[in-house]
Amino acid sequence: MLDALKFFLFVILLLVTIMLNQHVTSKRSAELDLELLWQIQDTKGVYVIQNQTVPSGVYTALEQSMVIGSLLEEYNDVNTSWVGETDWTYRTNLSCLAEDYKYVLLTLHGVDTFASVSLGEQLLGTTENMFVRYRYDVKQLCDGDTHELRLQFRSPVVEARERAKDRALPIVPTCPPDVYHGQCHVNLIRKMQASFAWDWGLSAPSMGIWKPIRLEYYSSALIRDLTVVISELEVNGSERWSIAVRVYLETGLASAQVHGLLTFKIIGVPFLNEADQTLAVTNKTNEHGELLVEHGLTVARNAVERWWPNGYGKQTLYSLYVRWEDEAVNGVKLPNPDTMISEKVIRIGFRTVQLSQERTTDGLMFYFKVNDVPIFAKGSNWIPSSVLPERSYDSNYVKFLLYAARDAHMNMLRVWGGGLYESDHFYRLADELGLLIWHDLMFACSMYPSEPDFLRTVQEEVRQNVRRIQHHPSVAVWATNNENEVALRQNWYKTNANYTAYYTQYVELYVRTVLPTVEANDPWRTVLLSSPSNGDQSLKERFIATNPQDPRYGDVHYYNYFLDGWNAAQYRGGRFVSEYGFQSFPAYTSWPEARSYRQAELSQLINHRQHSPLGNAPILTMIELNLPLPRDPSADGYWPELIYLSQLSQAMIVKTETEVYRARRVEHGTMGALYWQLNDVWIAPSWSSIEYGGTFKLLHVWLRDIFAPEHLVAFVNERRQLEVVAVRDTLQPDVQLWDVELRIHRYGSFRLVERIRQERIRVPANTVELVSTWDVYGHLAKQGLHPADHLVLLYAYLHPADGLPSQPAPQPIAENFALLDKLKNIRQEQRVQPTVSISVVSAVCSEQSNLTSVSLEVSVSAPALFVYLQLTPENSTLKQCQFSRNGFLQFQPVRTVQLTCVDPGCRNKIQARDITVRTVNELLVR
Repeated sequence: MLDALKFFLFVILLLVTIMLNQHVTSKRSAELDLELLWQIQDTKGVYVIQNQTVPSGVYTALEQSMVIGSLLEEYNDVNTSWVGETDWTYRTNLSCLAEDYKYVLLTLHGVDTFASVSLGEQLLGTTENMFVRYRYDVKQLCDGDTHELRLQFRSPVVEARERAKDRALPIVPTCPPDVYHGQCHVNLIRKMQASFAWDWGLSAPSMGIWKPIRLEYYSSALIRDLTVVISELEVNGSERWSIAVRVYLETGLASAQVHGLLTFKIIGVPFLNEADQTLAVTNKTNEHGELLVEHGLTVARNAVERWWPNGYGKQTLYSLYVRWEDEAVNGVKLPNPDTMISEKVIRIGFRTVQLSQERTTDGLMFYFKVNDVPIFAKGSNWIPSSVLPERSYDSNYVKFLLYAARDAHMNMLRVWGGGLYESDHFYRLADELGLLIWHDLMFACSMYPSEPDFLRTVQEEVRQNVRRIQHHPSVAVWATNNENEVALRQNWYKTNANYTAYYTQYVELYVRTVLPTVEANDPWRTVLLSSPSNGDQSLKERFIATNPQDPRYGDVHYYNYFLDGWNAAQYRGGRFVSEYGFQSFPAYTSWPEARSYRQAELSQLINHRQHSPLGNAPILTMIELNLPLPRDPSADGYWPELIYLSQLSQAMIVKTETEVYRARRVEHGTMGALYWQLNDVWIAPSWSSIEYGGTFKLLHVWLRDIFAPEHLVAFVNERRQLEVVAVRDTLQPDVQLWDVELRIHRYGSFRLVERIRQERIRVPANTVELVSTWDVYGHLAKQGLHPADHLVLLYAYLHPADGLPSQPAPQPIAENFALLDKLKNIRQEQRVQPTVSISVVSAVCSEQSNLTSVSLEVSVSAPALFVYLQLTPENSTLKQCQFSRNGFLQFQPVRTVQLTCVDPGCRNKIQARDITVRTVNELLVR
């Protein structure tokens, strides 16, 4: 009775803890973070950095001690390359007592990458994979004396170079393009592949303790991981959820007998069978001290709410609590019974996810069904939030980026295969925000070796990370690599001469090692062999499809830099477009020291950071095709103007492409649009919609409309018809009636040329509906109107319910625009230069949240094209500033825009003079 009361009180305490802290993950017998004070130094003792805490990295420590400037400033990516080519040592003093604990383990959750680990004079072991957790038995050394804990890091650059020597078959590509300013042979080591440079990122061959390092004390078994498989079933007419739980127990590093009791609780949810609550375990761990225990739970379907992606319903989560208690706890009186108890809490969601690939008349479909509802996947690709791994887990910045994705109506992010397995915080937020995760394993754009030692560490990497991540309901699918199937098939790296050998390595790594390891640890999800791939069709073609980019199967990556990206007629799409996009430059005020640079100096810096082998040519070509292109790089306003036009062009290209994909949901079976890429790791030309640090490019502001759940899409199709499509991702009601209005405007006047209205358009739930295809050019010609002088503004309204009294003027549920000719072709008489003025209506700053909110009125004397608002450089202390609208068409005299910024201490008072304005008009009238 006493034990039952104690357990009841514990559960009450646990409930309170969960309510107060929704991010509870585990409670262990005893666990000590070795943040301590570490010393870091190079092998020659030239640089000695004291009093460092971990997680840590060498670059970060050198910056903080001012040995080097910020890695992200000016040319420091090259100037500091010596750091990654040097060996470094981390050391601290450690005193511990094993006392009566049976196990004392030193657990390193993330070491980047090659290190020898010693305690005192004893070498504990070596590390070689930054994605793997390493454990060492230190019980005999926990004797109360002080010992030096030492990690001696070897340069990953040198290690990769050594591994490349004397290989009969080179692992290609051996080096990145010269324009990357990067390092070679990163594909030979298990490290973040982008850390040796990428086409969007700098070279930063990091080293350090990038995740926590801990002492773990316990005397029975430790719960390391919990995984779940949740499925719906019906038994004798009773609808229920089945939860298959896997509990991974550890007993140090060696086999041991375990006798005890596992207790299971889903907080606030009763089990259908009370006997499911406990499971007696009598077994033996394997030679590595590991034991898998499987257990089944069932709950009534109506006892829980479903988890839904963003935009489709609530993201309801439940806490699954599992407790291990050794049988000795109740058998004898122990001085420290807690050392024989281990507990873990994870949050789970009740949902089903199916990747449907049913056959069609011309191929296979490829789309996700969540809770049996087909989902059009809207979103982006995620790269690490920092090029330095220890900074990539910055919880506040990760939260900012994921909220920005959610607020732009995204429901899926693809964790790209050249980065990291993300932090627990990242996946928890994805669960909370309803962001489905397409998860690559960490292999990208390369061939890889297949020697036994390499496969062994890869297998451990996949096993550990899949188990850690698996329980999150946001994870929708795994893919074993990024672009390696298409690279091999299309001879990206000159592999055709040895195709059979490279094919054999591919199959050995992905088909025989990674794939079965993922499936063994996560039977809940589909595993794709690559992205892009033909899905099931690739399997039928011996794992390498004849055309991995076939739009009739699987997913595709689509980039075309010299066809006119503003022209909707060039986009065909595929079943699922998991990468597409276009580059732009970050805002002028975002460039390091931009205010003090002369034009030539800024050009040199931008060109240095432009890592695309094509350089700036695609950006300039696309601007020249559609807009007035600034011609004189020496002119004072050259870069501010070019940056503005690049962001406008990027936004127009991604808008056009995305809207075609959404409109082709029925016609082409397109069910996914994930643009490349959400975020950046430095200020540089790239495909991102959010600059490093949090500034939104025009594209990200536009995404709120581009991805809106109810949207009106309009574009000129391949038949030169204006195609108008109503898009609904919403589920309720089953049918809406829309009134759609098309307004033809001249560029030079507020006055409307013509209004065309279609009423009672029937728009079903969760699909698209063609509103009309209209010969707009023929219509204008009949009236003697020139297309270059006009554009179409479109609005959709909910049709008023019949029989109700008249209502105030309805607000549009969707609005859009369609250009009928290139902006550079607007004829002279329609080229007007409006006077644009900004006034501050109100400004409020919360000292509690450090968030300032400013209401602005934008007034124009004539129609203004793509009004671009930006804070002046003098407001540099403001962070993550966002305009509610930007880059907008203003065909009314006054428009209200909200500006929000993070303003620590509420020190800034934003005034009208703090905001600059640009329009396309000013370039047209020049």
